Amino acid sequence: MSDPVILAITWLAFAVHLAVGVVALRGMSTLPLVPALNAAVASAVLAYWMTRWYSYLFQGITWYLSDQALPLYALLVLALSVATLLGAFKGGTLHGVILSVDGLALLAAALFFTFFKMDRMI
Repeated sequence: MSDPVILAITWLAFAVHLAVGVVALRGMSTLPLVPALNAAVASAVLAYWMTRWYSYLFQGITWYLSDQALPLYALLVLALSVATLLGAFKGGTLHGVILSVDGLALLAAALFFTFFKMDRMI
């Protein structure tokens, strides 16, 4: 992927998080937008890691247990989101915290990709 595409994706993802957060805080929708967005992000993280797990299992690439912290977090978020969407768990505050953490990480990534260019080091 090119730098402008990555930059656009990170800013767009941050904007979506911000919009969903504002809609949820103001009570402008009765839809479960926060758990749905959390589930979508967690699913995307797990989909990305599936290729890594394939490499670990079938291509003999060395991996460490600490490498699995992010996919484990995504798996827990996905489980909580699915439980909330099915009505078995009421965790509005927890989902708000997860949305905030993801949003801050996206903002940091977007700012990093905006201001740090590899071609400046040449």
